[in-house]
Amino acid sequence: MSSKERIDVWISPEGAITLDAVGYTGSTCEEATRFLEESLGTVGRKQRTRDYYRRQKNQQSAKDQQSI
Repeated sequence: MSSKERIDVWISPEGAITLDAVGYTGSTCEEATRFLEESLGTVGRKQRTRDYYRRQKNQQSAKDQQSI
C-alpha cells in the first residue's frame, strides 16, 4: 500500500459507520475494506466513487503487454 492509500472510517452519533477507501482504484478499494465489512456486519449500502471506475496501473500494463 502506498502512502496515498488509506481507509477513512466515520461513525455517526446514531452508530452508522461509513468507510471511504481513499487513493484506491478499481476493485482494490473493495479488497481493502473487505475485512472491515466482514467484521462490522451487514452492509446497508455501497456507493462507488469515480476512483472505482479508474483503471489500475497494473491492469492496464498487463493488458498492454498481452496485446504485443
